Amino acid sequence: MLGMTGTALSLARTGMSPDEIERRIIRAYIHLAWSPETAGSRTFTVLRFGMLEAWLTGIQETHRLPDPPGVRLDLYSHARHAVVDSCECAELDAAELARAVTLIARAWQRVHNLH
Repeated sequence: MLGMTGTALSLARTGMSPDEIERRIIRAYIHLAWSPETAGSRTFTVLRFGMLEAWLTGIQETHRLPDPPGVRLDLYSHARHAVVDSCECAELDAAELARAVTLIARAWQRVHNLH
């Protein structure tokens, strides 16, 4: 898997592989169907590392504007009490899943490079 700079993402030092991140995103995506809806959306935590937490949010069709994404992956910083990065997906197809994995992998590397 390539990062935004075109260099290969290596998560071996951290113990988290892109395949594991992908599995967690897929698990969260499936779990959304069973999560309670609040304010027109459902959210499930994909994983937490350091002060960052990755959330997958599914938005009900009745609460969407025309043509918005149906799923959003947010990176939430507990230190800042805010979403610091996100990506939106229409159906979480292969390309969108790869983009979501890259977003989490890059954040994971940044957190672990600080320590």
